[in-house]
Amino acid sequence: MHIKGGIFSFTAPAPAQDTSYLHWHLMDHMPEQYRIPGIVLGQRWIADGEYIAARVVSGAGLGDIGNVVNYLFRDPVTQTLDDFTELGANLSAAGRYPIARPALQISAMRLLHCVASPRALVAPEVIPFRPHRGVLLIVEQPGDNESDWLDWIRSDHLPALMETDGVAGAWMFGGTDHWSPSSPIWSGRRQFVTTVYLDRDPLSTTAHVANLVETRWATGAVQPEFVGPLRAMVNWDAWP
Repeated sequence: MHIKGGIFSFTAPAPAQDTSYLHWHLMDHMPEQYRIPGIVLGQRWIADGEYIAARVVSGAGLGDIGNVVNYLFRDPVTQTLDDFTELGANLSAAGRYPIARPALQISAMRLLHCVASPRALVAPEVIPFRPHRGVLLIVEQPGDNESDWLDWIRSDHLPALMETDGVAGAWMFGGTDHWSPSSPIWSGRRQFVTTVYLDRDPLSTTAHVANLVETRWATGAVQPEFVGPLRAMVNWDAWP
């Protein structure tokens, strides 16, 4: 697969009724990232209003998540990550970074596994490129021995999740020390981040799959840090 990993940026919510930050990011900042040859796709998801109350897990460190930006990247990995931080600094110096939200965490994570629901009719490798209404974001902290848990996730849990109405697919990422970007902005924490792509209402779908998702922590191999729905930044208006 040509996509090697994902950049995840978790930030606090924008002030209520203030759309200037989201407008700037959609129309200015996100498109500029495609200057970088290794950036393949950029997406933003938002948690506000009912989405905050619908969270399954909201830990202390990531409890203030209001915005999640995800950039998918390919080789050359280290150069792409260095270019990413350099471009951000250059845009800021040029006055093109006028609005900043408090950063909770920025991570560069390796792609571990991807799956698609049979109903989606597309390959797992293209699920992020398919229109979706939002995601269920799962952030987990691994223990000392999670290899058996990862095998179970791949063989049992994710296939069961794909049978759930409203779930189109999922991509799972893990922290790695194999990459060495030069900037200190990157979090070095060991984590798993799973994006479950939803093609039905994220709120009702999250409620429907919550019990299944909670089985991920039954053995204690990992601990959840954040689990909750986020809506797509651009509304799905092509059909009712």
